[in-house]
Formats: sequence, structure tokens, C-alpha cells
Amino acid sequence: MRRLKRLPPNLELTLYKDLARTFRSFDLATVSEEVLKSLQRALRVDFGTLLILSEHGQCVERLFRAGFSPEKHAVDRFGLTKTEIEALIRDMIPKLREFPPGPGGSGPMVDGHTVGLLAMFPFQLVYDYSALLLLAVQESNLEETYLNGEGFRVLEGVLGDHGFALKNALTVRRLNELITKDDLTLSYNRRFFEEYLLEEMERARRYNKPVSLIFLDLDGLREVNNRFGHALGSRTLQEAAARIMNAVRSIDKVVRYGGDEFCIILPETDSKGAFEVAERVRQRLAATPFLMEETGGIEITGSFGVASYPTHAITKEELVAKADEAMYRIKTQTKNDISLAQPLKRFP
Repeated sequence: MRRLKRLPPNLELTLYKDLARTFRSFDLATVSEEVLKSLQRALRVDFGTLLILSEHGQCVERLFRAGFSPEKHAVDRFGLTKTEIEALIRDMIPKLREFPPGPGGSGPMVDGHTVGLLAMFPFQLVYDYSALLLLAVQESNLEETYLNGEGFRVLEGVLGDHGFALKNALTVRRLNELITKDDLTLSYNRRFFEEYLLEEMERARRYNKPVSLIFLDLDGLREVNNRFGHALGSRTLQEAAARIMNAVRSIDKVVRYGGDEFCIILPETDSKGAFEVAERVRQRLAATPFLMEETGGIEITGSFGVASYPTHAITKEELVAKADEAMYRIKTQTKNDISLAQPLKRFP
């Protein structure tokens, strides 16, 4: 029979002292990481992850500690199915799962180590967001962890207060999104564009790195508005924005510049890389018709202009003008194509 490690008398106090430090930040990633680090250290846990899920079940924040690689999902790591996670979130009941040792009875493998104990703590946040905390102990360390029956109950009692720190950070993120996001397309808005592009230009100059800008105008949206009304035109804009955002990297920023015009800011990307991104977005827009159920299918494409610092421009205003000018050449000629800005003239 496994011997349970006696809890230190100050465990709960230690957890609350660590928790006090998390309230110094309102950044969701920072708060989530601090929560994980504290729990792993205090409870002697080998592996842990914190998933923050939106009302649609989409993961908006995923933090891994102790040997985890971010590209691996917790479902894969811990052997949990999507159905099990949905049930945990729905019922909001913490669970402790022990895996019997021996062939055929061992738990899932994490980075070459067999999991012997898995604690699952779902809790509700704000704005219909929920969180799922997973803490695991490898089989060889079961007698060293405090995550036993008593430790599980202590953690269950304090996690509600950890939720307050996460709620505060989520509230700040939501308020920031209201200021910087376009309500219709959920891409960034013009206010964000002006500030962020200026910051990226200054950073590019400081570190001698490139930064690129893609200007694109949707081809065919006016026809949708004229034939089917502005409601379906708005639906088309939403779908176009989703396709654009799904075709770029996580570090790239998609902005609704105005009407049916979008911009993509690409940090540390030269004109060749930006052209490749523009081509990927162009193909994604043209791949399948829009509004299939409502209209039988409408072809929407994009006209693209690409400009880069320092090849085509040295100021923010010049970069925007060059990308816009390149886009306009395509818009007035062939459509559904990409134009690269004219390089700056270099004088000896």
C-alpha cells in the first residue's frame, strides 16, 4: 500500500502567499504561469497545465510547465478525451484519478515518464470562460507528492481564490479587446493599427530588422451588398476576416482598415516572406465560394499590395502609402493578384 506523505502545516499559507503575488499582474499569460508555478512547487507536482476555454470551448490560453512542449495539447498528454474534458467543465466537479502500477494498468506517458496520479480541477471564470487545471505526478514520485487525498482537498479549497486572479486578468483582456478589436470581424481596428505599426517600425529600426505590411481589398463585396443586402455583406466580411486570420502566423496582426480593406502587419518579415503570406491568404480567399447556403456561392477574391521596411519605405506613413499604392495597381487592373511596392531609390 502506498504511503501518503504528510502535508506540511503551512501548505495553505504558502499557497496564499504565492497567490498574493499573482495579483500584481493583469496579464493573463503571466497570471496563469504564476498560478501553475506556485501549485507545482508547493504540492511537489511533476507536470501541470492550465487551459482557459471560451464559451465555445476554444482554448484561449494554454500554459505548460515542467517539461511540456507547447505544441502538445493536454488531451494528448494526459490521455483525456474531448468528451471527458467537456463533462468536467459541465459538471464542475474536481476529480482525482490514480493509475494502478504494473503492465496494462499504468497511466499515460508524459515525456517518457508514466503518470501515476492526475488531479483535474475545473472552475468557472467570467464572460462564460472556464478553466481546467490538470496536475500530474509521475509514477516513481507518488510517495514524494503532497497531491494526495488531503492535499487534493486543500487545493480544492483555495482554487476559488486563484480564480479571482484569473478573472481579473480576463476582465482586463476583454476590456483591451473592446478598445482594439473591430466588433464585426474580430480583427484589430484602426486605432490599434496606428499605434502597433509605429511600435514595430521603431523596433525594426532599433534592432535592424525588417517589418512588412500587406494591404488587401476584397473583390466582389460591393456586388454582394447590391444583390443580397448589407446583412449578407457583413456575413461575407466576417468569413473573409476568419479566412485571413487563419492563414497568417500568430505573430502577424490582421487589421480591418476600413470598409472591405484589411491590413496585415508582419514583424521581422522581409518582402519575400510577406509576399508568401499574401499568396497564402489570396489562395485561402479564392479557394471556395462564400455564402453557399444563402446564395449558392459567391466568388470573393482579394487585391494585394506588399511593402517592407527598409526596402520600400523608411517611415510608417510611407510604408502605408506604398502598400496601398501597390494594392491599387492590382485593384484597377487584374484583381485577385499581388503587387510588390517599388523599392526606394538608393543614391551613392
